[in-house]
Order: sequence, then structure tokens, then C-alpha cells
Amino acid sequence: MLFNNKHPWRWSIGGWGAFVVAIILSLIFDFNIFNIYWILGLLTAAIILTIGNAFYIMYTKRKSNNSKK
Repeated sequence: MLFNNKHPWRWSIGGWGAFVVAIILSLIFDFNIFNIYWILGLLTAAIILTIGNAFYIMYTKRKSNNSKK
């Protein structure tokens, strides 16, 4: 199973996957829409997704630890 729906990092993996695919497509096809600003925007989105996902994982782990006590 390549993409587990219960994996806690699935949103970050998807964001970084989209960034890598966009870079590869821009290198292969050299589209005009794949300019540096678009790529930097995707990079920023992937970084924000990763930070947000990390906060969410820390929140859910803390919440589950408090409910076990």
C-alpha cells in the first residue's frame, strides 16, 4: 500500500510529492507557467504543510496522552 490513509504525515508527503513532480515536469517540458515564482510558491506551500502537520501531530499525541491518564 503506497499511500496509507492513517499515516500521520500523509499531508506533508503529498505536499512534497507535488513539489517534486512540478520540478520534474518543469525540467522535462519547460512550460512557461513553470517559472521560478510558481516553483517558490509550491516550495512555500510544502514547507507550510509540513510545519502545520508537525503541530497537528504534536497536538494529537498530547491529546491522546492526556486521555490515557
